[in-house]
Amino acid sequence: YKAIEKQFVFSPEEKKVFPWELTDPLGAHRYQKTSRLVHQYKNRALILTTARCFGFCRFCFRRAFTGGSTGWISQEETDQACRYISAHPEIQEVLLTGGDPLTASLSQLEKLFSELRKANSSVLIRVGTRAPVFNPGIFTEDLFSLLQSFKPLWLIPHINHPAEISRVYSPETYGVLDTAINRGIPVQSQTVLLKGVNDAVDVLHCLFHELTCIGVKPGYLFQCDMVPGTSHLRVPVEEGFLLYQNLKKELSGLSTPVYAVDLPGGGGKFNLLQLNPEMQEIKVTANKEFYVFQKADGSQWQYPKH
Repeated sequence: YKAIEKQFVFSPEEKKVFPWELTDPLGAHRYQKTSRLVHQYKNRALILTTARCFGFCRFCFRRAFTGGSTGWISQEETDQACRYISAHPEIQEVLLTGGDPLTASLSQLEKLFSELRKANSSVLIRVGTRAPVFNPGIFTEDLFSLLQSFKPLWLIPHINHPAEISRVYSPETYGVLDTAINRGIPVQSQTVLLKGVNDAVDVLHCLFHELTCIGVKPGYLFQCDMVPGTSHLRVPVEEGFLLYQNLKKELSGLSTPVYAVDLPGGGGKFNLLQLNPEMQEIKVTANKEFYVFQKADGSQWQYPKH
């Protein structure tokens, strides 16, 4: 249970804050188009539905927002977001996030789903959530039916440890994921690499293999973001990359997620799969404190080494 506890229980080490740790580590404010909509990538956008969540992950990159007073997205805010989506037909996918969108009532969810489909009848809806792990009891017949009725819709649960989906320790969570797959609701997981939680090949192998056996596609393994007070949870990039290289030897392509880092300040996702095993493509600043990541467009972004 220590690995689970470490994700949620305050540590005195959180008082250690480095200058490069930011309240908005992903630089989302640079791409905010309405009060609730962020459009960073050409063909997809995200909507901050609420600040409410079922838990409070100590490493949450939106910890300055999550748990705050921002309630469910209002009709006016929904209208603003939908007008933007209508005006930008290149947006093919919308991620609903927060907080956790599944803290809302069924009527609130149905209303938002419907408004999004009015804005773009073919838009793919993604629901980012911790609910299967934190509160599996909300997955009633009515909720499953609602999710089914708005295809194309994907469930994107955040799952970090095999104990969170174990048929022995977490049968309710296992049941939610199994039912979703059996009901035709596609599920893709995302995981954050965390020191002392899942930074071992055997742990991640178990997690991703078990997810695949349920029918869940392992999506991303994310480097922990530069959130204030989280250095004790971050695995250095070079250690994470070596771990990932060893993990790939143990998993099939079907079970292997993409290992990625969100570049601070708005650089977006950088897929570490594109690197050779020695990370020779990555430069280091003169003071040896930062990596320099170069994206396909030629732009360069610094990322702290620790």
